[in-house]
Amino acid sequence: MTLQRGPQPYPGQEKRLRLLAFVRQDSVVRVDKRVEDTAMVWPHLLVIEFIVAMLWLVALFVISALFNAPLQDHANPDRTPNPSKAPWYLLQLQELLLHMDKGLAGVIVPSVWIFFLLPIIPYVDRSREGVGTWFTNSTGKKIFLFSAVYTTVLTFALIFIDAAAKSAGYIEWASQNLPGGKVLIPDYVIPITVMTGLSVLLVVLVKKLFGADTRGWVNALFTGFVFAFLVLVFVGTSMRGPGMDLYAPWNLPTTIE
Repeated sequence: MTLQRGPQPYPGQEKRLRLLAFVRQDSVVRVDKRVEDTAMVWPHLLVIEFIVAMLWLVALFVISALFNAPLQDHANPDRTPNPSKAPWYLLQLQELLLHMDKGLAGVIVPSVWIFFLLPIIPYVDRSREGVGTWFTNSTGKKIFLFSAVYTTVLTFALIFIDAAAKSAGYIEWASQNLPGGKVLIPDYVIPITVMTGLSVLLVVLVKKLFGADTRGWVNALFTGFVFAFLVLVFVGTSMRGPGMDLYAPWNLPTTIE
């Protein structure tokens, strides 16, 4: 593209401009804000964050002075506690280890979520409608609540069903009588089928009940992931006693040395 501007002192003098790219009009977000409506990072934001941090630090000192941390003795290889639990942020993986193969629970399932499903969300949900708004709209809030209840109830139910099946001997019977039942069926086939099937069922339900679009069912899946995480942490923390058996939270025995 060649443009000429102003008088040309020399014949043939030209200014060449290169067209770099086309930008869609709807991809440019213009914000019309007056100066008096603008909150500056300093001092408005940083002062508030500093005050909150100091209040949090004071509250932490008060709590640590009033309550003793539930710490045990130093680790002793001759006295292994029962149960021996992972840190709280790994309890969800330790809980999964009780229901499926260790490679599936500790490597494949978290890797699929962290390195596959979560990174592709921005490429699946490409709509700009409702960006930055909690739950996008009233339907989004209903989808969130439905997915939270759906996931919480089913996660607890699956944990109890698995515990009941093991105590009744069904898992042992399957491992002895079914082809590949010792490892393949209880450790791989059943967990993968259940996790995949219930996820697909959740998407189908939110589409049918709430007319969910792409963002709706993506929010439903992500909400389900978060609440499944919370349920697994709660069960591992407050319901697993000696032998990693299930107990009611109010009847949880103390750790046995």
